[in-house]
Amino acid sequence: MTGKSAPAPARPARVETCCGGSVDPLSDCLSSTGREKGNRFCEYQQEVQELLGCYTGANIYFPVRRKVNLFAPDIYVQALPDILENSNNNLFGIVRVEDKDKGVHGQIKSLDIVDGDPDGHFRIKATGRGGEFVIEVHRLLDRETAPVGYNLTLRAVDRGVPSRQSYKVIPVHLADINDNAPVFNREIYEVSVPETSPPNTPVIRLKVTDRDEGKNAQVFLEIVGGNEGGEFRVNPETGMLYTAVPLDAELKAFYTLTVSAIDQGNTGTRKQSSAKVKINVQDTNDNDPIFEINNMTIKVDENEPAGTTVTKVTARDKDLGENAYISYSIANLNDVPFDIDHFSGVVRTSKLLDYESMRREYILRVRASDWGLPYRRQTEMQLIIKLRDVNDNRPQFERIDCVGRIPRYTPIGTEIFTLSALDFDYGSVITYRMVSGNEDGCFNLDPGTGVISVGCDLGDIGVEYREVNVTATDGTHFADTARIQINLVQNKRNLGSNLKAEDGAMFECRETGVRQRLVDIQASAERNNMPGRDVSNGDDFAMMPSRYGENVHAPEFVDLPLEVKVNESIPLGTTITWIKARDRDLGYNGKLVFGISGGDDDSVFRLDPDNGELKIIGYLDRERRDEYFLNITVYDLGKPQKSISKVLPITVLDENDNVPRFEKSLASFRVTENALNGTIIFRVNATDADLGNNAKVTYSLITDTKDFRVDPETGVLSVIAPLDRERQEIYELRIRATDGGGDQSTPALFSEALVRVTVDDINDNAPEFSIQDLSVRIREDVPKGTVVMVVSAVDLDSGPSSEILYSFGENGDGEGSFKIDKQSGTIRTAKMLDFEERQIHSLIVKAIDRGTPSLSSETSVIVEVIDVNENKYAPQFEDFVLIGSITENKPPGAHVMQVTAKDLDPPGPDSRVSYSIKGGDGLGIFAIDNEALIGESRHLVNVITLVL
Repeated sequence: MTGKSAPAPARPARVETCCGGSVDPLSDCLSSTGREKGNRFCEYQQEVQELLGCYTGANIYFPVRRKVNLFAPDIYVQALPDILENSNNNLFGIVRVEDKDKGVHGQIKSLDIVDGDPDGHFRIKATGRGGEFVIEVHRLLDRETAPVGYNLTLRAVDRGVPSRQSYKVIPVHLADINDNAPVFNREIYEVSVPETSPPNTPVIRLKVTDRDEGKNAQVFLEIVGGNEGGEFRVNPETGMLYTAVPLDAELKAFYTLTVSAIDQGNTGTRKQSSAKVKINVQDTNDNDPIFEINNMTIKVDENEPAGTTVTKVTARDKDLGENAYISYSIANLNDVPFDIDHFSGVVRTSKLLDYESMRREYILRVRASDWGLPYRRQTEMQLIIKLRDVNDNRPQFERIDCVGRIPRYTPIGTEIFTLSALDFDYGSVITYRMVSGNEDGCFNLDPGTGVISVGCDLGDIGVEYREVNVTATDGTHFADTARIQINLVQNKRNLGSNLKAEDGAMFECRETGVRQRLVDIQASAERNNMPGRDVSNGDDFAMMPSRYGENVHAPEFVDLPLEVKVNESIPLGTTITWIKARDRDLGYNGKLVFGISGGDDDSVFRLDPDNGELKIIGYLDRERRDEYFLNITVYDLGKPQKSISKVLPITVLDENDNVPRFEKSLASFRVTENALNGTIIFRVNATDADLGNNAKVTYSLITDTKDFRVDPETGVLSVIAPLDRERQEIYELRIRATDGGGDQSTPALFSEALVRVTVDDINDNAPEFSIQDLSVRIREDVPKGTVVMVVSAVDLDSGPSSEILYSFGENGDGEGSFKIDKQSGTIRTAKMLDFEERQIHSLIVKAIDRGTPSLSSETSVIVEVIDVNENKYAPQFEDFVLIGSITENKPPGAHVMQVTAKDLDPPGPDSRVSYSIKGGDGLGIFAIDNEALIGESRHLVNVITLVL
């Protein structure tokens, strides 16, 4: 089939690409001539070739795109080193985002905070200047809720296609302001303390916290109320409350202290809080009973019946409860005729008292004892009881029932009988009197002497005998009547006054024995009341507080340690020693109380006041303090109180509780890659606050590398192998410092430091071409300045040493036919080429870096010049429109038609015609070969118009 052919389109002079490629002058196909500087290869070669179609006779202008969004944005931040919490400053930092790309690809689409701020305290705001943003504080910051600050992750996104993004983490450190007051763990503390507690006894530890940090969280405590007498003190740093003076529950049993906690923030910003401490002073049996009257003298009549009340003694005790209950007793060892009611103090007689025979004065030791524990306190008074003599005895005759005889001629006035009556009462005066039988007065009785004499002529009496009844009296009591029978007998006369008993007046009486009884009583009285007898002799009294209770002896230490050694890691509550002491007194005079009177400024020790147990109540730290000198004081509870004190050294032994500390935990250094083996980079130094082996530090290199080593003793970091920056530029070396405190049960402690070593470049690498011995074909008719190809070399060095300049080698410029751009390596034609003159050009391209000294390398480029004839005529079809037909359902490859075009150029390449379908076959249904045969490649679905 023939038709009219379309006019041939004009052929382009050249096709250039932006990726260093060129269009084959013969095939019009795009081919790569090199790679871009920086290893950016042309990625569109296949795509471009598919679009070009690689056919002849087509007038094609094809814009070749390259991937221009090569760079992600760079984020630069200028931020405050820290920002005050609760501050009104709403600007934290300025962020500048730059993109090395050009055009829209270099524009910044957004900058956002994508992590590190869950509560939205910060926000990003654009300033209006390209790529500049500010980080604003959107909500008030509180360091206490974010003590480690924030790590804001910024994400920058550019507008390129496809878009690129980059991230940067910005640390935000919050600076503390004094916005929190100290807080006690309780608002009201309640505690009890015995009143026998010695000064400096720990009472309670007040715990205070402050959520601030640094000096804003450093709290000092002070008693600001309720301590007017200075009875208590508080350690301002540890918060331990101590007694300051001896306490007395009888004077004051309850205290309410107000303790203030003040932080150490700057003046004007300090904050404080307070708490109440209610202290109940527990009563102990520290008071003796006290008698209202210490010495009392009482007189009591003798002969009172047993149980007669003599007196009542009263004692009082200032203590409370059972410590104030009092019982009474008589402390005399020997029996006394008295007893006392144990509860009321009433003194009574225990038997009948007799002045005449018993002791006439008694000295009683009346003892008052309380019911306190562990010992009773007691005191005594002296009660003197004097017996008062009363007339309680009747006179008694020594002889009674007397019968006698008297001659009648006994003269008047003759003494015939003497009465004798005795009275047991002391100092009684006895008188006698006739009771009956002497009515005629013949007998006279002397009332004082008791002498009976004749008072009449007995011869005149008409009876044979006379019976006279007499009595004796002490003025109160009368003796029993004594009967005297006088028989009158006849006998000699006129004897006158010379009459004697043997001469006729004789009486016989019955002895009563009263005299002997009186003698015995007087002897007993004399014994009991012997002049000069010491009534306070010890044999008569028990050992009493007034004597043995005197506080004679001071306490004495028993086997007090010279030194106590304790590990600093000892748990709280551990007993480290027992303080032993003794007192040779008895009772409370020998009762001991233990205390620490000084040397415990850190409030870490407690000495039990009762048993001397020394415990740890605070954490020890040898690095803070390695020795304490405790002033141990032992008091007795006698009056006056006595004590003894000694210093007990406490040595705090080291425990491996401190890790080694580097002077610098992060350091950066630079070293040239030609550094010799043994070159010292840095000397790390770590110290350990412990002692001995616990403080001995050895160093090791944790990072796996064969290029560096660290001396285990000195910590010197040195080079041990040749360095090559091109192999590894940055080393992050982790150095570990390990102490010598490890054993089988516990590992040694260690810490690590990071040393970053950057290897500085030297010019030790020559530029390297990506492809050696390049070749390219170019038409001879390309104009001057046509890009032949772009050569590219890479230098693995950095800085100026990696910057490459291109030039032709000696005699390697194709006799001036080509020129090369020294920066980009682009080779262009310097003049018109002529195939007939020269078909092959051999170029030598040299790449020289800018290092010192510079290094270079060469590659050859073979340029083949393609002959171009005149080709004056374009092929012509037989007709402009050619029509063919085919039935449906023909299989692929079925013959449709054959077209023919003719070229009027002379036989040869210029007249050789090739065919292709230019348009109208968008579905790819037809295909044409170089013989102009059109065949079906797919099932036909419609009428197709082909443009050839």
